[in-house]
Amino acid sequence: MRRLLTIVEGHGDVRAVPQLVRRILERHGIYDVQLLPTQRRGEYPSVTKLFDTYFLAAIKENAAILWVMDFDAKEYDCPYREARSLITRANALRPDWPLKIAFLVKEYETLFIHDKDATRAVFPDIKDIPFPVKPEDIRGAKEWLSAQRPSGMAYKETVHQEKITARLDLDLLREKSPDFAHLERAVLALIDTPVPA
Repeated sequence: MRRLLTIVEGHGDVRAVPQLVRRILERHGIYDVQLLPTQRRGEYPSVTKLFDTYFLAAIKENAAILWVMDFDAKEYDCPYREARSLITRANALRPDWPLKIAFLVKEYETLFIHDKDATRAVFPDIKDIPFPVKPEDIRGAKEWLSAQRPSGMAYKETVHQEKITARLDLDLLREKSPDFAHLERAVLALIDTPVPA
């Protein structure tokens, strides 16, 4: 059976990202992939400092690696350049290990703003408020979601992230979100790339 390790940033991602990956696989009729327990490694700026250590620990799982992080740090301007930099570092440590970096601009919750129906299914109190046309332009998607809800009913990633992920329209996201389309392609490429002996 093919094996895939997901590495994520935050507490809510630990459950939401594997669920999203499973949904992608199921959408493509793929049921023979074992998802290993997710590792949480924090935000991109900290990951850059400890990447070599984290990567060497991850390959001990003998699985392809999907690393999903938000891309909202002001000091970095190009997610593709940053992803290439990490993959170059990984190749210097262990050449050709199946690794994909999937950045979400500016954060995972941007996907929810792309899919207002999925978001409103979990938050029926968000009624006729217009959703932003370009969710990637928003810095603070979590805060935007909280601001649309009644006072005292804030968005909480450990409570709501997995619930909304379960309802996301993957076809809509593929069309509207380049980051989701990249993540989906990364998942499909990784499961077809053998792990070096």
